[in-house]
Amino acid sequence: MAKKQTIKNNDPSINFRLSNKLKGIIENKAQEKNITTSAYVRDLLERVHNGDYCHAEHVKEEINSFLFSKEFMQLMIWIYSKKINRDKTESAVDLDKYIKTLKRIEGHMPKELVKEFDKVLFDIYRVMDEEYFTYYSFHSSSTEDKKTFNLIEVERFLLSDMNLNLFVNMKGMKDFKFPVVSKIKE
Repeated sequence: MAKKQTIKNNDPSINFRLSNKLKGIIENKAQEKNITTSAYVRDLLERVHNGDYCHAEHVKEEINSFLFSKEFMQLMIWIYSKKINRDKTESAVDLDKYIKTLKRIEGHMPKELVKEFDKVLFDIYRVMDEEYFTYYSFHSSSTEDKKTFNLIEVERFLLSDMNLNLFVNMKGMKDFKFPVVSKIKE
């Protein structure tokens, strides 16, 4: 993004009328950010005009819809269930569903947590490929083992509104990669 130039009093301005309710909302938002109302509206208009605002809102929606999706919830419940019974009891269809969800985690969670979920993914592949391995080992009793899934870190992220909001509002903007979309037929 290009460096912003400072605004001077003699720069062009635009005046428009707002409802008292909207004016109050804008003033409150500016006050929360500890900036003037003019600076807040100017920044907002610049972000809308260059597309950053819509992109940021789309990223937030994309991350939230994944983290609160049925597929992600099912994956987390399955991961918890493997702490109790590590045996392979799932069908190939169920495992494929978990694999698809695990592969979608990148971009929807912080990178350090993506690495944790990769441990689960690799363990699923190990169990699927080896006929002699009939149990999962991502829930090891040793927390020092680098192959052990760190459920505590995942819980800390998912159960903290502050961490979730911080990621969605800040870090998620940098890490999220949109899939390439072909032209939509009208």
